[in-house]
Amino acid sequence: MPEPDDNPLADIRQHIIDIHPELACDASLPDRLERAYAHAVVLGFTDVDAIGRFLRYEATAPNFYRQPAIDAWLRRPGQPVEQRFADVLMRVKSGFRRD
Repeated sequence: MPEPDDNPLADIRQHIIDIHPELACDASLPDRLERAYAHAVVLGFTDVDAIGRFLRYEATAPNFYRQPAIDAWLRRPGQPVEQRFADVLMRVKSGFRRD
């Protein structure tokens, strides 16, 4: 029986392209996903679903995690990074609903 893949990038990239076929032509996508994945690991992400959401967000909002406010929020102590990321997404979505 094959070992599960510890690097979900290939499956996540394909899932992203299935949802957003226009990104199949984005030559920067593989490198961006690789960098975002590495950054997520450095931040302490361990949950595969949360990593997938992080990478899907990167696919449609390049370098979102490098924005100073988002980076600072993701690095705040006290909660697991996955919870902080969920909080960021909730704040972004609620901001869109107010407009």
